[in-house]
Amino acid sequence: MRFLFLLFILLPILEMVVLIKVGSIIGAWNAVALVILSVFVGIEVIRRQGFRTTLQARQKMSAGELPAMEMLENLVIALGGLLMVIPGFITDILGMFLLIPPVRRWLIRRWLKVNGVKVPQSNIYEAEYRREGGWHKDQNHLNHTFDGDYTREDDDGSN
Repeated sequence: MRFLFLLFILLPILEMVVLIKVGSIIGAWNAVALVILSVFVGIEVIRRQGFRTTLQARQKMSAGELPAMEMLENLVIALGGLLMVIPGFITDILGMFLLIPPVRRWLIRRWLKVNGVKVPQSNIYEAEYRREGGWHKDQNHLNHTFDGDYTREDDDGSN
C-alpha cells in the first residue's frame, strides 16, 4: 500500500519539482524539449532492443530451448519504455537504466535470485533443482544428442 502511495502521489510531485528546477537552470522550453526528446528516444530504443530480444527468443525456440530470459528481458524493456514515455526526468532516468542491457540482465538475475530461482551465470545450462540442503545438479536430465539410423519393421512383413 505504501508503494502505491509513493508511486501515484509522491512521484508526480517529485517529477514536478525536478522539472521546475531543471527548467529554472536550462530554461522552461529546453526542459520541455528534453522531456519530449526522451519520449522519442525511448520509443526508438524499445523498438530496436525489443526486436533484437525477440529474435534471440525465436532462435532459442527453434533450437528447442525455453526463451525464459528473453521473455523477462522483453518485459523489462517494455517497463523501461513505459517509464521513458511518462513525462519527467526521474522516470526517464529509471527507464534509461532499464534499457541498458547489462543493468537489465543484472536486475532480472537479482529479482530471480531473491524469488528463489537459480539462474546459471554462464551459457552452459545444467538441470538444477532446489531441495533441502541447497541446490543440486541432476546429471541424469541434461540434454544429450544421439546420432543414429533406424529402420521400421512391421509385424506382418509389409512396408
